[in-house]
Amino acid sequence: MGIGCTVNKAISPRGSEEDGLIPGFMAYSRRLAARLRDEGRYDAAGKLDMYVRRFVAFLGKSELPLNNIDRQLIRNYRAWLEGRGLARNSTSLYVRNLKRVYLQAVSEGLVADSHPFDGQDVSYHVKKERNGLSIDDIVRLRFLDLGQCNKSVCFARDIFLFSVFAHGMAAKDIFSLTHDNIRDGRLTYVSNITGRVVTITLTPLLKEIADNYARPDTSSLFPVVTSDNAKGQWRQHCTALHNINRNLKTIGRMLGLPYPLNMTVARHTGKSMAKG
Repeated sequence: MGIGCTVNKAISPRGSEEDGLIPGFMAYSRRLAARLRDEGRYDAAGKLDMYVRRFVAFLGKSELPLNNIDRQLIRNYRAWLEGRGLARNSTSLYVRNLKRVYLQAVSEGLVADSHPFDGQDVSYHVKKERNGLSIDDIVRLRFLDLGQCNKSVCFARDIFLFSVFAHGMAAKDIFSLTHDNIRDGRLTYVSNITGRVVTITLTPLLKEIADNYARPDTSSLFPVVTSDNAKGQWRQHCTALHNINRNLKTIGRMLGLPYPLNMTVARHTGKSMAKG
């Protein structure tokens, strides 16, 4: 099947090409991803590509006309995701993002809305219990002997602890910190998630971790994201976070934890501690 499909021009006055062809769902998704990259939103574009790849894996083919998306197809897709062991929130995430693409196509007049997502719960359900370390676990992590491990494992442990004791600071915020964020024993930064200004005490442990990675050639506390362009910064961030989480899984096994250790656990642990 080609990447285009013929539609009624009355349905798509703004979106149809001169020859009456419109892109299929995957081609249209790639177009949206390209727009996001043009806007410098590389993380959003990468995630959109990931959602579409999963849909392609379900379909077993590389393209699908927009007007072939119906309720039965979406029900089958959700059942397919669940059959692969995805939890409710993960399943909803994949379906929710397909819905966003579809509704965007509808808003551009590329297809008439047949409401294929009606009846689908695509909301995020807050977990009653989130994985987080106890005080004893944190102490064990802090003094865990990593002498036989490479530097990247030690770095992952340090970034995890920095996040915990910085009240659950996100990795993106940690990678953005510079010496200018520190004044009079306080660390102040703008959260990439909320856009709010956050100020915390620079505790001796936070200072010790930051000092371990200080370099005279940069003002960054943790010189991980060093590219001078948005695309390069996004790639470096993704690579660093992937490596940190991979090494944290190794550390979690060393600690005998019943769940995978990652930066999400660090955030939950830090926020829980901050609440007291």
